Parts: sequence; C-alpha cells; structure tokens
Amino acid sequence: MGDIFRKLYGRGIFFGVVVAAAPASALTINPFFDASITGAGNAVAVVSAINAAISTVNSLYSNAGTVGIVFKQSASVLGQSQSADYNLTYSSYVSLLTARSAAFPGNSILSSAVANLGSGNGANGLTNVSMTTADYRVALGGLGGSSCFNSGGLFVTTCGQVYDGVITISNSLNYGTTPVGGLYSAITVTQHELNEILGGGGQGTTLGQTGATSFGTLDLYRYSAPGVASYATATTATAYLSVNGGATSIVAFNQSGVGDYADFAPSGHVQSAFGTPGIVTSYTTASPEFAMMQSIGYSGFAVPVPEPGSLVMLGLGLVGLRALRRARGRQATS
Repeated sequence: MGDIFRKLYGRGIFFGVVVAAAPASALTINPFFDASITGAGNAVAVVSAINAAISTVNSLYSNAGTVGIVFKQSASVLGQSQSADYNLTYSSYVSLLTARSAAFPGNSILSSAVANLGSGNGANGLTNVSMTTADYRVALGGLGGSSCFNSGGLFVTTCGQVYDGVITISNSLNYGTTPVGGLYSAITVTQHELNEILGGGGQGTTLGQTGATSFGTLDLYRYSAPGVASYATATTATAYLSVNGGATSIVAFNQSGVGDYADFAPSGHVQSAFGTPGIVTSYTTASPEFAMMQSIGYSGFAVPVPEPGSLVMLGLGLVGLRALRRARGRQATS
C-alpha cells in the first residue's frame, strides 16, 4: 500500500503553553473500536491483539497522560495512522524538550539529544517544528493543547475532542503472539502505528510532505555523518538516527523513496518501513524504537524531578498551535 499523505489546517486554538511537572505514572492509551472491528466475526481476537500492543507501549513509558485512539480495520491497508500536528517555533520546541529532559534526568538519550541539537537540522532556529498532539501533550507535558478526532475517526479543525488519532489495520493478520508463516502480526502492526500517533516513526519527519515549512521532531536527529545533518529525499542519500551529533548511529532511517522517511531501513523492527510476515516483533527498552521515543520526550520509569517553580510558561514563539492532519501508511514487503 502506497504511503498516503493528507493535510488540513485548522484555525489557531491557543495563546500560550504551560509545561507542568509530570507525576510518576504510566502513559495510558485508551482505545475506541469502531464497527469494522466490533462487527467482525473475529472481533475478540482483533481486540485482544490491539490490547496486547497497547499494554506493551503503556508499560514502557512513564509520561503521565492519556492518549485516545480510534481503531478500525480494512482490507486496503497493512497499517495506517492518522494524527493531528501542532506547529511550534524552534525555540519554543527546544524549551519544551529541555524542560522535559530536566524533569527526567534518568533519560540519558534525551539529555544527549538536547545537548547536541546545535549539530542537527534547525539549529539556526529559523524553521518551525511539527509534532503530534499526543507528543505535545504527553511526551513534552505541554498544556493547552487538545485532541482533534471524534469517535467516528473524523478530524475536527477546532479540536477539543477525545481522540488523538486513528489507526487502521488490515483485516487479514495474525492476531496471536505466536508467529504464523505468511501472515503479518497484528500486534507488531499496531505497535508501529501507536508509535506514530505518539509522534515517532513516519510522523516524526516532514520529508516527503509537499510544501513542508517545518521539520519533524526526528528530523532534528537525522544525520548522514558525524556533524552532518541529513534532510534529503534522494535514494542515494544516507540518513540515520543519532542523539550525539551523528557520532553514533542508533538505526538507519528509510531512504528508499517508498514508505515513511523516519521509519527504519533494517527489517525486523516494529518501526521498520516494510513489514515482515511470519514474525511477531519484540518491543522492549533495548529496541531502537525505545531510544527513538526517548529522544522526542518519552521516558522510562523513573521518578521525575519537579521543574523550577512547578510551572514554566512559554507564552512567546508559538505558531497558533494550529492543527494539521497527517496520514501515514506502513508498507508490506515488496
């Protein structure tokens, strides 16, 4: 299934940003299953697989917050996510990221990423940064934003809704934890798309977006060599995820020209651009996906440190927190 990209700008909905100290509790993903799932003959198996994927992701990240997601299934996709983005100035985004790093000092990936932002894309501060609503509210602790999808999976330009995105998975998957030859894992596909709603994977880049005027959150860590930032769609280009200025590659980004540019090039990972049938991929704190999510503000379980004065107000440098809808589709192996 080819990558799908759509966008719809909404009006400005907020005048300032507040960052609150995060309590020590887990991420909570709340699913809503639409009729394409609840009315299916194998609804119990589908719901069980989705809940298993959610349970793993919830167990990995301690950022306090609730992310609502509408789940559907279809014969036309392997996996697809739709989310809404907020657009901030580079300085406002860095302030949020820095505050989050200070609140979770045990997140060494994030502290290294923040320390090396000067080597990456956007370092001159002139280009805005886009992030999903879940990334903004939960990973970065920003207050004042809201979810933008209703229970029908429709994007609402004024936001103020319950759901941060929509995930659609194939109706012909392996729904168990044991690999089945020739079938893609519903658990792996769902985890891939969950990461995207949360702000990772394909939603972490604006590469391939027509008329893009901002960087995605993972674009700030996209390198082709030590000290050399990468932001190119050419298939001959090199791109990898690095949080220390390009000195160390965590994982290579997809640069094939097919699929999402911030998904992974190597196969066999949850966030690989191309799914692999016959496996159920492991997702743990040792996975490159965990480092990816840590770099954009998510942290594992450690007691956060209250930020100075408990609240930090960032009333300047916002770009209206306008909502932008994006859809990303995972690829089957070709």
